[in-house]
Amino acid sequence: MSAVSYPRDENEVFQQCQADLEQAKAARHPDPAALEILRRLRGELRQVMDRSEGYDLALFDRAHELLDEVGGLLRRTYPKACTMAYRDGVYYRECPVDLGHLRVGFSVETRVDEQECSICGLDPDECDHIPGESYEGRECLVIITKAQILAVALVANPRFRDARFGSLSLGTSTELRAALGPNFRPGVRLSCDKCLAGCHGLNRNFDGSTHG
Repeated sequence: MSAVSYPRDENEVFQQCQADLEQAKAARHPDPAALEILRRLRGELRQVMDRSEGYDLALFDRAHELLDEVGGLLRRTYPKACTMAYRDGVYYRECPVDLGHLRVGFSVETRVDEQECSICGLDPDECDHIPGESYEGRECLVIITKAQILAVALVANPRFRDARFGSLSLGTSTELRAALGPNFRPGVRLSCDKCLAGCHGLNRNFDGSTHG
């Protein structure tokens, strides 16, 4: 296990997303390159939201707005790209637009048993290197080599900003048949139409949740 780093400023990422979206919008659809741009933008804009929440509200709101625009354009222009994942008899919600509206993440309580300095390999308490400082072009990091997970909690704004859901079960076959009608059969392609209805706001049901 190692330290988490964010190599690009999120404002820079957002600005690139804006430029890439304009490129996709200018394409003559259907266009494979535009399709891939839109697919990629979903994940990048969700990541901007995750990393700016609680730190830069204006950027968070702009990324949310652009994510909605990307989702709507993708669903209208390439409907086959907006389907539920299906594995081992179960459907999953994995679209970054959908999951980006669920403002919840994981708070992990851990106990660090062993760690080492990235420069010399010694325990950080036993060496003179300072985390964050550079030594002959190498940044000093504290690398966790052994740890135990003691508990996991759902929180609104996790300390590690990328600790979010990447996949959620859509429901059992019985539940889906009840919702979709008797003609539903497991394995058929299920389209996601959420972006066609416009944004109904963010799900903040976990606001106030902390790791207790």
